[in-house]
Amino acid sequence: MEIFMDIAFIVITSIFGLILLFLFFLLSFQFLFILFAPLKEKKFKRHDPKTKFAIIIPAHNEESVIENSVKNLLNNIDYPKDLYDVYVCADNCSDNTFALAKKAGAIVYERHCDDPDKKRAAYPIKLLIEKVLESGKNYDAVIKFDADNLPCKEFLSRMNDAILEGVTIARAHEAPSNMGQNLWSSVSSCYYARDSRLACNFRERMNWNSMISGAGMMVATSTLKEIGGWDALGTIDDAEFAVKRMIEKRHINYIPEAVVYEDQPSSRVDSANRNARMANGLNKLYFGEAKKLLGLFFKTGKLTYLDMWAQLSFVPIPLLLSISFPIYFAFYFISLGLEAGGIQIFDFMFTPGLNGTAFLTIIWTLIGAGIALIAFYILWTYQSWLGVYLDRKILGKNWYKEAKKGIWLGAFAMMAYGGSVSKGTSQKKVKWASIKRNTPNNK
Repeated sequence: MEIFMDIAFIVITSIFGLILLFLFFLLSFQFLFILFAPLKEKKFKRHDPKTKFAIIIPAHNEESVIENSVKNLLNNIDYPKDLYDVYVCADNCSDNTFALAKKAGAIVYERHCDDPDKKRAAYPIKLLIEKVLESGKNYDAVIKFDADNLPCKEFLSRMNDAILEGVTIARAHEAPSNMGQNLWSSVSSCYYARDSRLACNFRERMNWNSMISGAGMMVATSTLKEIGGWDALGTIDDAEFAVKRMIEKRHINYIPEAVVYEDQPSSRVDSANRNARMANGLNKLYFGEAKKLLGLFFKTGKLTYLDMWAQLSFVPIPLLLSISFPIYFAFYFISLGLEAGGIQIFDFMFTPGLNGTAFLTIIWTLIGAGIALIAFYILWTYQSWLGVYLDRKILGKNWYKEAKKGIWLGAFAMMAYGGSVSKGTSQKKVKWASIKRNTPNNK
């Protein structure tokens, strides 16, 4: 019995220790983002407008926002109107998305599919890109927006600058359109401020790749032709597309001056559903294509591949912790309790009674767990404040008032999100759940 318990103790503590060590390694990149936060954003050389864009919007039952979004693109963007068109795919819609998008001036296609495995955004994106490439209009690049997105007036001009400087794949700077609505929208807004202003800015300045986000994603049509169109058909198509391009050793830039305002989830249910869906898709990507990024790091020595692999590695961590924590602490405290009661389990820590080694081990374990939680809170809160502060000009004069809930309570929300992320990673499929759209706020 003693030998079995000794072996079990060594195995369980070793696995738990390795998970914590791995988590510390992943967090080391977060310290880098903080350390280099003062780095100025990269500005691309200004060029006259020459790039012809096809803007695509996949839309499923988006009648509440699609008309406003299309009109905003066609009427409020400072770019020659003959150099861009707006395409919309009304995907399996049961509302007036098609009619409203067409009325607003978009080129609209309908898509109907009964196959549940093809009822996701990747397929209308694929259809729209096929239509763009077959149009004969000689577009230079495709930009993808979600139905609720509102890009800044200079968006196409700044993407034009980047393309004429040699950029072929890029992500935009994401900003919230409803940060001050409530706690949930504020938390999500702070997360994206951290991601864009800290992480993406650091990567761009280091000439590393950035992870693509669907809002404002840009791809040169020459690249799309080379790869045979849109080839990312998973649940998280934007991340899948990014990983595939990195494996091909293509570069993905971040364009900080191309700002797109995005509606953030404004309820606990919507936030949890989105997190579960994203975690499910990213987990499949992590254990599929993404492992090749680690191989590329060892082959080339380029830290950008290690960074992106590490970023994706955060996805399975909540599930690993939710399994390992209870097992570790249950085993540990039961063993220590038996030791304290005078029942010898381990020769190396036997001290009868709640004193000596057993008592101190329990106390220091609890103190260690508390310190870890406090450290996480401080790191997350400071990152959130720093990201929002550096983004304050984009977010508007009420930036702190709207962000304060997300800044100070965001760490607790992230811990709560661990449940929905674990749910997403542990399930084979996560059913798509529509997110309630909010009235967009023009910035």
